[in-house]
Amino acid sequence: MLSSLFLPLPESPAGFEELKNSGSYFVDKTEYIKTVFTDSATVLLFTRPRRFGKTLLMTMFESFLKINKDKPFDTSLQEKYFKGTRILEDTEFCKKFMGQYPVIEISLKDVDGKTYDDAYKMFASTVSSVASKFKYLLDSNRLDEKEKGGISRISDIAFLREQENSDYLKNSLRILASALYREYGKYPVLLIDEYDVPLANASYHDTTNKKLYSNDKSFVADYHENMVTLIKGFFGILKDKNTLTRTVLTGCLKVAKNSLFTGVNNFSVNSVTDNERKYTGIIGFTKEETQKFLKDYELDDYATIVKEHYDGYRFFDKEMFCPWDVVNFIKKNFNFQQNCPASKVITGNYWATSTSSPAVYEYLGYLTDTDTQKMQDLVDGKSISFKLNDSMNYDCLSQHIPNDFWSLLLHTGYLTVDWEKTDTLNSEDSSADDVAVKLPNLEIKDCFRENIQKRFSDVFVNLKLPGKFIKALVKGQQEDISNILFDMLQKYVSIRDTATKAPYENFYHGFINGIFTSCEGIISEYHSNYESGSGYPDITFKAERNTKAVIIEIKATSKTEEMDELAAIALRQIEEKNYAEPFTKIAKITDIYAYGIAFCKKDCSLVVKNLKTKP
Repeated sequence: MLSSLFLPLPESPAGFEELKNSGSYFVDKTEYIKTVFTDSATVLLFTRPRRFGKTLLMTMFESFLKINKDKPFDTSLQEKYFKGTRILEDTEFCKKFMGQYPVIEISLKDVDGKTYDDAYKMFASTVSSVASKFKYLLDSNRLDEKEKGGISRISDIAFLREQENSDYLKNSLRILASALYREYGKYPVLLIDEYDVPLANASYHDTTNKKLYSNDKSFVADYHENMVTLIKGFFGILKDKNTLTRTVLTGCLKVAKNSLFTGVNNFSVNSVTDNERKYTGIIGFTKEETQKFLKDYELDDYATIVKEHYDGYRFFDKEMFCPWDVVNFIKKNFNFQQNCPASKVITGNYWATSTSSPAVYEYLGYLTDTDTQKMQDLVDGKSISFKLNDSMNYDCLSQHIPNDFWSLLLHTGYLTVDWEKTDTLNSEDSSADDVAVKLPNLEIKDCFRENIQKRFSDVFVNLKLPGKFIKALVKGQQEDISNILFDMLQKYVSIRDTATKAPYENFYHGFINGIFTSCEGIISEYHSNYESGSGYPDITFKAERNTKAVIIEIKATSKTEEMDELAAIALRQIEEKNYAEPFTKIAKITDIYAYGIAFCKKDCSLVVKNLKTKP
């Protein structure tokens, strides 16, 4: 429990009023209300990774602007919620905007379903829930019966979920905007949070459904296409003149204008690659905000640790932290320190466990050797460069274009722009639009390595390669083993762990370990670097009801011509250090296969010897 001297910390991502009602700690971003709502653009899109505070920002906008339906233009609620914030210091702006506009706020983050029909129903339910907030207008004497009928229709969840009534769903924002203007004499503000989630989900399900129904010639993967049509109609109000005061959208990707925002004028986009200073600190915690947060909970001694694990994002001129990480770090360590003073620091991977980007994983298995090397360079702490696709459509991701893969990683938070190297790249060629990127911090490095590795392992399982590999190993089939290893190295090479400047052997050791992780049912007593004889063999295990034993020693080199010799050295090491001793004493074991394997980049050489043959 937090001491009474400290403000509570939110238990989960919360809306603005929920956070303020709970008395929770609040990082003041209120000055951006003025920046956004005095911008010359009337439609603004902000794209940032998930868990960076987009929803809190949007609900803050709503709370500040919205008219009190019970006491129109009364600002007592805003004065309560925004007490002590910087925005109240600007009395002139507050007089014009605070509590002065009807607001339509909708989040599309939960719109999902395995089929388009399922997603359509969820979309309709979301819209109906928003429309129901305005049912009080049914009692208005300013609205005519047609306008009231429209609100009744879009508030009726059963009616709206029927696809035959899709025109009402597509026009629901127009219906609400028209009614609110009639009631208050002001065009409403429209706020759409996570606008692209339905499209991301649709693209992902199209891909998975293609695999699921691969034998059904009648199946058509049109989920994404149908969702684009639906959202395009839903966003149609953005093209209308004199309908809305301003529209603000948030999401992860800037979807190509010709796909979704055709005909929308005065449209401005701010993404992680933009260099417009006025918005760089709007979403996420700045360095200064993070330092103050830590100090307020007496954790400022851990600033260096927080920086290493959760810093590293660069939104042009600002050093940014993921708010979700900072909040959870403070929560865990503050409570821990209160109960266990002078104890260890807890550094969890909070972002990694709270968000995912399924589209990223669809690329694995399609990447070129060059892209695989780029992945390795990133884990090694280097920057890589590629031609940025700053405006893509989710359905294009199925084409598995490498530049789209890197662009997606950048926009979803796995990478951040290396601005200095980007400037250098483009100064050398004034026509270039390349971008240099890097992994931002230790958390993302771990997340990147772990998630990517797991997906490679999943590919192995799907191809039944682990089973084939084990079968060959316990029979001493040297040629088959070499072929399987070679094929896996060519297409699905894993990520070398160089966090501690580890040698190349560690990379290939991890690669082999990754193969065996899915083999629990066919091998037993699996050990990695386990004491045996007078040393520590890299890998040992039993198979075929514990009648076969396998010992593997791994070497690596940067020179192809050294592979054969190193493989022989590895095998001699097994014999000289007597790694087979524990197995030779077991009568049940009829064969002990010792393997010396040498790797060079994406090639290998191996030798095998049976150290115990059945009499």
